[in-house]
Amino acid sequence: MIKLIQIILLSSLFSFSRAHSLTIYKQDFPDQLAATEISPELYLLGASVRRVYGIVNTYVGLLYVGDKNIAVENIIDADVSRRMEFHLISNRVTSRRFVNVIEEGLALNTTREEMEAIEPRVQELFKLFDYKFVKGTVGFIEWVPSEQVSRIVINDTVRGTIPGKDLSDALLKIWIGDHPVSVRFKDEVLGLASSD
Repeated sequence: MIKLIQIILLSSLFSFSRAHSLTIYKQDFPDQLAATEISPELYLLGASVRRVYGIVNTYVGLLYVGDKNIAVENIIDADVSRRMEFHLISNRVTSRRFVNVIEEGLALNTTREEMEAIEPRVQELFKLFDYKFVKGTVGFIEWVPSEQVSRIVINDTVRGTIPGKDLSDALLKIWIGDHPVSVRFKDEVLGLASSD
């Protein structure tokens, strides 16, 4: 019960702070993204700087959702628009390293049966990330419920789409699942802790 109250209080505090854009790592990020032909307005839940080895800052991650009132525990299962966005702040992030993170994250957050079902699509996904990542690169993985696809966009260019909510859910679990890239990162992108 105390944990639930803490979550509600932190969520309320973060909702108040979302009245303006969020500044993290000396960059301003909008608290709301305009609707498009295929996506409703998206609302920022939270943001975090991904650190490797605890000291190397690699990217700013942001989580946007189409339902600003959604409970954090329902984000993965709900069939609502959502976007995991990445702003690279280091030249140490290569497409190969990013793919490795996805591979490791999927291995930790999916069952063997789930992985077998999505494996061919995961390989297609990896092809979409064949891109020269440099500091300043911006990309996102966005679930589009109306089309039942994950849309991969890098530097404002749609690299492609991959079908299946099962794949979208598995990908999101890498950052906010039971075994995320880091607990700090998960809590901050969910808005349950403030970014430092």
